[in-house]
Amino acid sequence: MRRSFRQRSDLLKVHYLTIGEVAKLSNISVQTLRFYDRIDLFKPIKIDPNNQYRYYQNTQLYYLDIIKSLKYLGLSLEEVKSVLTLSPEELVNYLADQENRIEEEFKRLIETKEVLKRKKEQIQSFVLESSRMHICVKKMPAQKIVKIKTSNISINDIPNMEYGVISKVLEDMGSVFDTLYGGAYSLDRYESLDDIHYDYLFTHTVTDKEIDINFEDVEISTIPEGEYLSITFALEDNAYETCYQKLMDYIDQHQTKIEPIVYDVWMPINFAASNEDEFLVELKIRLQAT
Repeated sequence: MRRSFRQRSDLLKVHYLTIGEVAKLSNISVQTLRFYDRIDLFKPIKIDPNNQYRYYQNTQLYYLDIIKSLKYLGLSLEEVKSVLTLSPEELVNYLADQENRIEEEFKRLIETKEVLKRKKEQIQSFVLESSRMHICVKKMPAQKIVKIKTSNISINDIPNMEYGVISKVLEDMGSVFDTLYGGAYSLDRYESLDDIHYDYLFTHTVTDKEIDINFEDVEISTIPEGEYLSITFALEDNAYETCYQKLMDYIDQHQTKIEPIVYDVWMPINFAASNEDEFLVELKIRLQAT
């Protein structure tokens, strides 16, 4: 049966609530409601002049729900006060902006989680590696990198300027510099380490943001997925030369079909600035897909 206009009006009949009742219904403490009153955020509809009791209309509970929702978004009380003055159209635009902000924050958290995951895997692969100075085959996923082309940087150089440029690019992308970094050079039989010159230096990134790179010879690239010959060692004495030779001998002995690019990846294992530098290094060469 259809309700009459009077019956519908009765459903919306206004009645008053004490501050204790509002606190119970809204799950907000009495102290908080009094504070909201003092800062003109949420005021009672009337105050009894005889006993100073605060009374609210039941319809006001709707505004408390809005306040709680805005606080959940991380807004300060001053920001909440400002939002409550917006027109419906302005509020829609404001909430759309907040939705975009949350989406960006969500992406950042996903990237942060990926960085933590990769860092854990790096430590497990490097620091906890049980087969140091022994060749193994590793299956590796594609890795997104920021790389800078070089022509005169050798293994024994310290390319601070080049990594500074990469760091600036990562900052512009909203990412951070990875403590694991490296370079790529052609596989060959070198007389000494001084003869090895990198084609490019790189570090990893996990962000998907697209930016205009304003540095010459810098680009976003990918180390392809696949199986890699890998050898890990602490950088000391002649370990680099020894392990590089082991890779060359393995390839010759097994007639392994490889892509002739060596990726060397460096990871510091002594993070205290006051201590001497210590590094673990991984040399890896991608096997040709069969």
